[in-house]
Amino acid sequence: MNIVLSGKREICGNILSAVLGENGVKRLYFGEYFRGEPFAEIEAVKEPSVLVETWDLSGIERILEVNGVFLREFMSIYKDTVVYLIESPEENYLCLKGRIIPHYWSPRDNIDEIAREGRFRGEVVDNSTFLVFYENRFFAVKCNQSINIDVKDSEVEFSAENMSKDFVLVASGGVSKEAVLREVSSAVKNPLKIAGLRAKWLKSLLSKIPSLQTKRKDFIDLWKYCWYVILTNRSVVENHPILVKPFNMPTKYVFRHQWLWDSAFHAIVLSLYDVNLAKEELYNLFHSQKPDGRIPHEIFLSKIICKRLWRVDDYCPWTTQPPVIAVAVKRILDKEFDRGFAKLAYEKLVKYDEWFSLERDVDRDNLASYIDYLESGWDNSVRWDDPIARLREQPDYYHRLYPRARMAPVEAVDLNCLLYVQRKTISELAEALGDYETSEKYYALAEETRKKILQYMWDEETDFFYDVYEDTHEKIMVKTPAAFLTMFAKIATREQAEKLVEHLFDPKEFWTTFPLPTVSADNPKYDPRGYWRGRSWINMVWFTYWGLVNYGYLNEARKLALKVIELMARGPTCSENYDSSTGEPVGAEDFGWSTLILDIMRDLEKEQL
Repeated sequence: MNIVLSGKREICGNILSAVLGENGVKRLYFGEYFRGEPFAEIEAVKEPSVLVETWDLSGIERILEVNGVFLREFMSIYKDTVVYLIESPEENYLCLKGRIIPHYWSPRDNIDEIAREGRFRGEVVDNSTFLVFYENRFFAVKCNQSINIDVKDSEVEFSAENMSKDFVLVASGGVSKEAVLREVSSAVKNPLKIAGLRAKWLKSLLSKIPSLQTKRKDFIDLWKYCWYVILTNRSVVENHPILVKPFNMPTKYVFRHQWLWDSAFHAIVLSLYDVNLAKEELYNLFHSQKPDGRIPHEIFLSKIICKRLWRVDDYCPWTTQPPVIAVAVKRILDKEFDRGFAKLAYEKLVKYDEWFSLERDVDRDNLASYIDYLESGWDNSVRWDDPIARLREQPDYYHRLYPRARMAPVEAVDLNCLLYVQRKTISELAEALGDYETSEKYYALAEETRKKILQYMWDEETDFFYDVYEDTHEKIMVKTPAAFLTMFAKIATREQAEKLVEHLFDPKEFWTTFPLPTVSADNPKYDPRGYWRGRSWINMVWFTYWGLVNYGYLNEARKLALKVIELMARGPTCSENYDSSTGEPVGAEDFGWSTLILDIMRDLEKEQL
């Protein structure tokens, strides 16, 4: 099986990824350890013309015209080695320049701090090769021609003037200095071998994807492409203390470590391909669970980067994320019951749920709170504007309740719908494992959560569910698609579901060009390109689709799904999010949880796409 795309400039291997720009390699990442900015410029009377630009399983190829001469440009990655080459029938002199630095997500002066700590080291191997070391990882760069290498305290810069035709740049990373140097030396002699290995690897992965029964070629192309995304976002990090199993990065071009709710969504999709991969996706999350029961928000590749971002000496921050993990556990076990996995998941979920009760429910009403906007997963949502302002007005009061709070505690609709599902799942797991007392306890706890959601969060005047402040249960009157999780969780009454469907299909609210903006389009702060302030995300589409199915709105579910699939199939694209007013893909490329559309497409197949 092959995939051919036009205009795609991103390519990835294991934890290595690269983005091709107008002039060669624009960005090069080796996980969270190194970032590179190498590129080659061709001396030309006028700008090179790109005549053909093709992405397929072997790599990215472009045919350029420069001064009346045609050149072939090619880039490929296999595992953690990248090759970039330009081939020309005659001399077309190139200028090469670039730099390799320890990766960072914060201001430039932190790079110098890393250098002062002695964690970064650069080394000239020979006149065409250099090596860098940072946080127990090596990264080597080699050219097929001599280059100028300048090793600095916090980076290595390299350049060359008037390089001749048939230029090759190779980079490779790993935990062994000797292995990395061997790899770049081998690859620079035979760069096309990397392309062959890559194509063979991807064809093997994609040969195992389930078929899609439809006559629409654009849907089949989207199906193949999304499978490429979810399968190639998997990574293995050697010798990591927490990331002991393979896992999926959300996208290797921006978000290069493991996130909690992302991995739950990934596991749901992977269960359609191989249930063992789905289980594997959750193991690092279970392994990272803290003694108090919290499952962390993120697991970083780099401890230093986590420390700089979150001010904690750990690979994980102090926060959690929306508890979607129970949804993934249930999907996996419904697919194939594995008693050992069920027991492990049960033990971890019980501890996690106890943590929510103890650490995020000060008023002990069986509704938990978000206390940090990043913990919610909806980072800069309009939902949090007033809670952030409220905490700033009364910091002492709220910090007595939650010392680390960055907003007034909010009993959020989606959080508590997911906790209801988690508590029901724990009850079902306990029963399956013969622990009937715990099963009854969690059934009752789930029911209490359900009743409180209905009691506090439904608004009779506007016929909608809203978040509420924990201390007062005052509603935060911001309409968001979080409300549709009451249908996903089967909490809404039939009458409430009917009203929610009306809101969903109102063009002034949620039925935008790309449906389900993260705040209703009639909100004054609605921005169709705003990150969590009006863009559309596929996870919200997925929750809403299954909510409609749960209440028998099958035609409506199909209408929602087809509108989204047709927009994604135009590329095809599998982007982080979409402009809700135009349908344009925005955000990061090849985003893992956007492959949830595969689960929807598989369900729609019953009615013939």
